[in-house]
Amino acid sequence: MGITHSEKDMVLNKPKNEGQPEGQIIKSNEGIYRLMTRLQNKHTPLKLRFDSVADYYTSMVIAVNFKEGYILLDEVTPKWGDELMAKAIPFSFDSYHDGCKISAVKMQAVGRAVKEGSPVYKILFPAELHFLQRRKFYRAPVRYSLEIKTRLGIKVPPVKRDENDEIIPQNPTWEHEGLLQDLSAQGCQIEVGGDLRETLPKNTEYLSCHFIFPNSYLFDIGIAVRHISYDEKHDMSSLGCQFINMDPKLDRKISFIVNELQRDNARISSGNSTTPIADLFQERVIKDATKDDKNNPLEQGNAAEKLSTEAVHGIAVDSVKKLITSLREKTPLPIKETWEAADLLLAALKEDRQALILITRIRSASDYLYEHSVSVAVLLADQTMFNKDSPKSRDKDYLRTIIFAGLCHDLGKGLIPERIINKSGELSEAEAKVMHKHSLLTREILSRQQGMPELALTLATQNCERLDGTGHPEGLKTISISLDGRLAGVIDVFDAMTNSRNYRAGLPHALAYKRLMAMRNQLDLASIQQLIKCQGLFPLGSLVAFEDGNLGFVKQHDKNNQPLVVRIVFNKLNNKPIKPTDLRLDLLPPENKKLLPEDPAKYKLTNHALLENL
Repeated sequence: MGITHSEKDMVLNKPKNEGQPEGQIIKSNEGIYRLMTRLQNKHTPLKLRFDSVADYYTSMVIAVNFKEGYILLDEVTPKWGDELMAKAIPFSFDSYHDGCKISAVKMQAVGRAVKEGSPVYKILFPAELHFLQRRKFYRAPVRYSLEIKTRLGIKVPPVKRDENDEIIPQNPTWEHEGLLQDLSAQGCQIEVGGDLRETLPKNTEYLSCHFIFPNSYLFDIGIAVRHISYDEKHDMSSLGCQFINMDPKLDRKISFIVNELQRDNARISSGNSTTPIADLFQERVIKDATKDDKNNPLEQGNAAEKLSTEAVHGIAVDSVKKLITSLREKTPLPIKETWEAADLLLAALKEDRQALILITRIRSASDYLYEHSVSVAVLLADQTMFNKDSPKSRDKDYLRTIIFAGLCHDLGKGLIPERIINKSGELSEAEAKVMHKHSLLTREILSRQQGMPELALTLATQNCERLDGTGHPEGLKTISISLDGRLAGVIDVFDAMTNSRNYRAGLPHALAYKRLMAMRNQLDLASIQQLIKCQGLFPLGSLVAFEDGNLGFVKQHDKNNQPLVVRIVFNKLNNKPIKPTDLRLDLLPPENKKLLPEDPAKYKLTNHALLENL
């Protein structure tokens, strides 16, 4: 629905001069009331962005008071957004409703209450609303002949064991399978067989919804079902879904897919048969990676030229995701694609080491398992190449193999129940026993694959072993653990320490280094020292503080692995954000170069600000 005639009378139309935003500015209380009431009645989510942080948050309008000129917002998700709202930190919002974009800036909470156990916030009407009616901008339809399969709500079966007490892999089930109908920045419409109006409650949330594209690209995101309609003639239900647990990386991926869908529709509408179909919408043909194919974009020699570092990282993350999905479904593992991803990572590491390592440090908590595997793979090769005295540092086959091993090292976790994987507290004895099976599961799964390198089998278990015998699965000690296994153990712990999960924030790198050194009886000291020397005291992507109170993320190192470029984003003295600015330390006088490590979680900051212009 567009804007009504009565609302048009209350709108100040912006001239279409260059540099001014498209759309209309609504300043009257009547116009603001009507639009905010629409958002309330349709349960349309608001995408919030606070001035002091880079993350996006979500809330919904639960009441609109015209007489007193305020709205009530529901609790903010993720949870720590409530803290920002309670502190009256200014924020802006965007919302998409019936093909229209509604947005406002310079808003803040003036009151807080608790309703039915959840916080709600009183927000005064904004001075103005920006209203943009552009349906194509909001929702990209999927053409009839294009099938993008969807799967909602993976169910991992209960753990079953054989006579030797080993875990038996089980096929997962899906609550619903269907087809994607359209996609927008904040949600989608999915068509599913049958009448779900009674059996599927509104606002049901699924932490895992898979979109499977014709080229086998698998996109995984959390959704909430906001409304359900039913077509009796075709016996189909249409689910209107909102995305949940969003972060900047998922935002970028969704924007890319929406753009590809819009281009695809424009291609069909124009009738231009010469315009190529996007790779995303073409069935993928896997070519033999051992053959010399100059037209193969995955061929190592062309990889760095054909794909951006961020794209290479995304392909690698997807390769791990496909491994685990195939494992859960008991379908053949896409091992060849994993090798292809390893080749791409090695080429990118040689082409621009710092760019690749930096992108592995910019993480999404929802993709922890996949991104952790890629990060471990990259660091294994990076540490090996750093040790110039070792012949392995120049052995291309060894380097691609250790990357492959890193991508596969946590594969068995795909069969461990999520309630154990994502448990925030200490595991019970029974839960720990199940968790410790993941390394044996990984080795067993990989050993069944033809031509599996011994290094992958070794790292599958030895990354969990400890020098004092307290590790698992076999309790190996000291010299019984290979040098590769010792290095993998250090890297695995370091990466796990420094990256956030859904239930906790990651440690600052400086504190992680201290904890690694305190574990020298369990972890190899030489590998710890090599890691610190190679990654630097202030690793890429870490937060540092200057004496003037400015905080920034390390974007680039010099040849000695010391910070060279820092992206300034915040000042802790006045507790205010700063427009992201890149600062070169080599241009500063010596007295201004002093840095101290800082904890991003303390200021609710994330290094996603580094995504631009990588």
